[in-house]
Order: sequence, then C-alpha cells, then structure tokens
Amino acid sequence: MFLWIRDQKWLPSIFLALMAFLIFGGIDVLFQDLIALPAAILLTGSIAFARSWPWLSIACFSVGLFVPIILGLEPQISQLAATLSLLLLAAFGSTTQRSVGYALNALLGSITFFWVLVNLPVGVNVYGIELPTLNSKIFIGIAGFIATIAVNANAWFIGRLLITRVTHVGTNFDRAILERQVAATQLSLAEQERRFGIARDVNDLLLEQVSATMTSAEAGIYSAKVDPTIAPRMLESVLDGLKKSYNEIRRLSDLLGLQKEKAMALPGLRDLNGLIVSYREFGYRVNFRQTGDALSLIDGAELIIYRIVFESLENVRKHTPDGTSLDIDFIWQGNAMQVVIKDNGEETSRALEQTLGGYTIEDDQRALVERPIGPGLISMQERAALYEGNIEFVKVPGVGFTVSAAFPNIAKYAKVN
Repeated sequence: MFLWIRDQKWLPSIFLALMAFLIFGGIDVLFQDLIALPAAILLTGSIAFARSWPWLSIACFSVGLFVPIILGLEPQISQLAATLSLLLLAAFGSTTQRSVGYALNALLGSITFFWVLVNLPVGVNVYGIELPTLNSKIFIGIAGFIATIAVNANAWFIGRLLITRVTHVGTNFDRAILERQVAATQLSLAEQERRFGIARDVNDLLLEQVSATMTSAEAGIYSAKVDPTIAPRMLESVLDGLKKSYNEIRRLSDLLGLQKEKAMALPGLRDLNGLIVSYREFGYRVNFRQTGDALSLIDGAELIIYRIVFESLENVRKHTPDGTSLDIDFIWQGNAMQVVIKDNGEETSRALEQTLGGYTIEDDQRALVERPIGPGLISMQERAALYEGNIEFVKVPGVGFTVSAAFPNIAKYAKVN
C-alpha cells in the first residue's frame, strides 16, 4: 500500500479520501443529517492532499476539526480522517510538516473534544455514552485527552515505521548502501595491504643498510688503529650509511603513520558494475561507456583506477542532488587509457531550485583561473602518479564537475599471460 502511495502521488490519496468520505461521512450523515457534510468534506479531503500538498492537508483538517463547533454539532466520526492524514504526513512530509501536523492535530483535536464535552448537558447520551454526573464528564475528559494524544502519536510512529521499511529495509536502496560500504571497505584493505607490502620492502632494505654500516664501522675501528689518516674517510662512509638508513626509517614512519584501515578484499575494474548499480539506486543517472580494447592490468593499477572512480562518485554524492546525471567513459587506445567522469550537478541543482539566472562571465573566468583543490583531490593525483598518470579536475560553470585521469603508459602495467 505504501509503495503504491509513494510511487503514485495522486491516485492512491484520492482513492483513500473517497473511501474515508463514504464510510466516515456516511455515518455522520446517517446520525446528523446533511449538515455534517462540510466537516466531512474538509476532513476527508485532507487525506487527498497529504501526499502531494502537505500544508494544504494540514489546513484542511485544522479547519475541519472546528466546523462541528461552529455548526453546533455533536462530535463527528469524520474527525478520524485527520488521524489518517497525520499518518500520511508522517510518512511523506518533511520534518517541519510532520511536527506541525502532529502538534496541530493533537492540540485542535483536544480543544474540540473538550469544547463539546463542556457544552454537553449532564444526562445526555452521545453515541451510546451517558453522562449521568459531572464527575463522569471529568473522567471522560481526562480519558479522551490521553486517547487523543496516544492515537495521534501512534499514527505518527506507524507512518514513520512503514515508510522506513518500504524505502530502506530489504529494498534495492538498502542493498545499494551495503554495496557502497563493501566497496569502501575493499579500498581500505587495498590501501592497508599496499602499505604493508612497502613496509616489508623498506624493512629488508633497512636491515641491509644497517648491516653495511655496522661492517664499515668495525672496519673503521681497526683501520684507524693502523693508520689514523683513514679515519675521516671511514667516518664519511659510516655517516653516508646512517643517512640512508635514516631516510628509509623516515619513509617507513610516514607510511605507518597513515590512517589505519581494515577491509576484506581487493577491488578492481571488475567491481565497477556493482558500484555503478548502487549509485543508480541512490537516484543518480549513471551512464558507463567503454571505448577500445581493455587491457588486463595488475592489481595495483586496477585498484588506483577503481579508487579514482569511487572517489569521484562519492564527491558527486556529497555535493549534488538526486537525479544528477553521471557519464563515466573508459577510453583505451594502444598503450594508453583515459577515464573521464562528468556530472551535471550544478545544472540539476539550479533546475530543482528553479533558479532563473544562469552562470555569469565571472563564473567562466574563475573556472579558467581557479583550479579545484583539496586533500581528496591531491590524494587522487598522488595515487595516479604511481602509474605515470595525471588527473585534471575541471568545474564547468552552469553544468557540473569533470574528472579526467590519463595514463599514457598503462600498457607497462598489464598482466603478463
């Protein structure tokens, strides 16, 4: 039901409103004649507008709750329609609309209930409930107030629960989030594995250099005893060895000082399809194209290219609205390859905000002079440089952002069959 309401804005809401009008309005007309119709129309009409025009829905049930007081009627069954409207508002309205809807529904419902209760004479029978004494009116007033708050609170929570379940739990969107988390975790492992590999190499090299320095120092001790003039040369040799060892230790320290991360697998170009599908589920229109004959690259090179695509998509997700179009092009030509990721995030944002003005000459000038910069972009450039690659980041005024990564000698890093 909620999926139907979510995907079809007007038809389900109108259908529910008509059903509520026939049932609740019919009961009110049966007991109170045609004079009960105005309130019934307003209250059940609030259901029809709850999905698409939440503020109009709030206005309808706010006025509808007061109509019986103005017309001097008994409480109407149609007032239950305001609770159904609140349920839909809780599911599909914004945070402000949900809060205002609940507050007004509970407040106005309580006010109308107490107004009717206070003006009912003792001994009157209303819907089968007899008020024989003043104490009974007080008791019913307290119980009615608690019931009004509880019913509206339950409608609010049920609406939030249902929309959360149909939107996230077990859905494609939920799986897309999981796939994105797995992709990020895979990249974390890849980075950690690369660092450990470099650390092992640096450690082996460091051991050799320390061993050579120790040998030079021992030889210098014996040589200095025989010929003191040899001592300066031996000290220079020892110092040179210590400098090399220090540089390697510094390099190892910098490497191990990077952010500690854990993961489970090493991702590559074969995992791009799953990543692209997950971003389509997030609401982005992702187009993937590949030109030329793709090479089978070593794991490290594939990891770098995958990471460039992943970071670019993450950047789009952080800074652009849903509905943004993304073009990912892999161009293979001879020994070279290029990855181009383009989005129209700025154009989409302007369209959603209904901004009338376009970009200006100043925007063009800034795009020519200023270059996007940041820790993430610098990190991508450093990674690409490991495989003789170069990355350019360009902001296209009025359109969006473009990432272009070129690897002119990528064939050097192809797997050997």
